[in-house]
Amino acid sequence: MPAHAFYPVLLQHSSDLLVPFILPALENASLQACSLLEQEEEEDTIWEKIESARHQLTRSLNPAKLTPYLRQCRVIDEQDEEEVLNSCRFPCKSNQTGYLMDILRRRGKRGYEAFLESLEFYYPEHYTRLTGREPAQRCSMILGREGPEGLTQFLMMEVKKVRAQRKEHLLKEHQLQVKNEALEQEKARLEQQLQELLKVQERCQRLREEWDTNSVELLRLKDENYMMAMRYAQLCEEKNMAVLRSRDLQLMVQPQGV
Repeated sequence: MPAHAFYPVLLQHSSDLLVPFILPALENASLQACSLLEQEEEEDTIWEKIESARHQLTRSLNPAKLTPYLRQCRVIDEQDEEEVLNSCRFPCKSNQTGYLMDILRRRGKRGYEAFLESLEFYYPEHYTRLTGREPAQRCSMILGREGPEGLTQFLMMEVKKVRAQRKEHLLKEHQLQVKNEALEQEKARLEQQLQELLKVQERCQRLREEWDTNSVELLRLKDENYMMAMRYAQLCEEKNMAVLRSRDLQLMVQPQGV
């Protein structure tokens, strides 16, 4: 048999030997492709949920609270953070949060994972609403990229931030206590002043009542004085008439006596 006659047989035999290795590789490739598709579908589903809740998220999330974690995860840099928080294009927090979400979506899977982890860490109620899972706060992206040292550094920064916030809150609490004490003193002063004003008002009311009574009495006395004056005038007139009559009588009697 010629040598070239053995080539098909050899190739067929080699193919038979490779089948056990090729099939698992194809199956693994198929499984990986399916897994990637499932991950992409899950990612799209989550982003759709995020976009559907965009209005609520932009109104309730504080971007300044999320950016340190996202920077530690290396999905945004210092320039992104500066643009989100300090750009004049975004004057309010809702605009800043919306722009931050747009940046993260452009980062692909990393942005999606970092955003969910930041929600899991700072806003667990939104994380549960979007994913349907309870938060575990694993900080897996920081652990994967920075290691335990990076996570420790991030947590130390968060502790410092919380301490600074607590110090600020204590200062505000002290200021409010001082203001409250001042208001209490002012309240006591005003209450005392009110009591004094009430006493003055009562006295004024009594004086007004006395004035009304005296006014009535004055009118009565005026009427009585008027009546007495009229009576006095009448008596004076009667007296004058009596004097005149007496003179007339004296004149009538005097010639007879002479």
